[in-house]
Amino acid sequence: MDEHLQMQPPDYHRCLDTVFASPTACRELLERLAKTQEYDLQSKWSPWLGQEPPPYGPEAKRRVPAEVQLLMVEAQLAAERASHERLWRELYDLLGVPPMQESNAELVIHIRMLLDRVNKRIAELEEAVAAKDGPDD
Repeated sequence: MDEHLQMQPPDYHRCLDTVFASPTACRELLERLAKTQEYDLQSKWSPWLGQEPPPYGPEAKRRVPAEVQLLMVEAQLAAERASHERLWRELYDLLGVPPMQESNAELVIHIRMLLDRVNKRIAELEEAVAAKDGPDD
């Protein structure tokens, strides 16, 4: 065995299909490639013979098909929407209101009225304390 056998790269198509099947994984990969600098490629990239390095830098996202970019944006929107809904549920729980009993707009009005009542009560208590601790004539 005098000849050195070149290792073959893994099946990139299957790998990319797996990444593209998950919009979140695709977004993470593209963000990582976008942050990659020339130095990172020189220090961390170990290509096989004749293999080109991956696209990197801000240009990486431009090479992604529009359908994949749309899936990535939809995944990000779904994550934001889930976070938004979780925060509303927490707010409903804090106020002790069943989530489907009121709309979000009604909940905001409910919170505004609650804050007004609390602020008025605080002002009343502060006035009572000020009157009690008033100057002794």
